[in-house]
Amino acid sequence: MPTAHPSVSPAPRQPAETATPEPASTAPTAKPTGEATGKPSTKPATEPKPSATPPPTDAPTTTWYTSSTATDAARRMSAAGTVGDAACTLSAVGRPDPALVPHESRIGIGHHGTYWCLVW
Repeated sequence: MPTAHPSVSPAPRQPAETATPEPASTAPTAKPTGEATGKPSTKPATEPKPSATPPPTDAPTTTWYTSSTATDAARRMSAAGTVGDAACTLSAVGRPDPALVPHESRIGIGHHGTYWCLVW
C-alpha cells in the first residue's frame, strides 16, 4: 500500500517586474514525482526466514542411480535407432519426464546420446 507523502504546491508566480523573492522554507516546495531519488528506502525489507529443517513428508523417496544394465540398453537402442528395449521399464529419446515414473525406492538410469533407459 503506498504511503501518503505531504506535498506543498509552489506559490503562485507574480509578473517579472513586480516579483519578490519567496521566503526561505524548510518544507518541500514540489510534489513527489514517484521517480526514484537514489536514496535508500527507510522501510525495512521483509523476507521470509528459512526454516532450519525441511517439513516432514510422508511421500516415498526415490533414489536415482546409474545402472549398467540401463546404460547397455540405451547403447543398443542408439545403435538400432529405435526406442524400446526389453531391459527398460521406461525408454525415451530425450530426457524422460520424472513425473511419469512411480514413486519407488530405487530407479536405475542409463543413457547413450539422446536415448534413455529407466529400470525399476
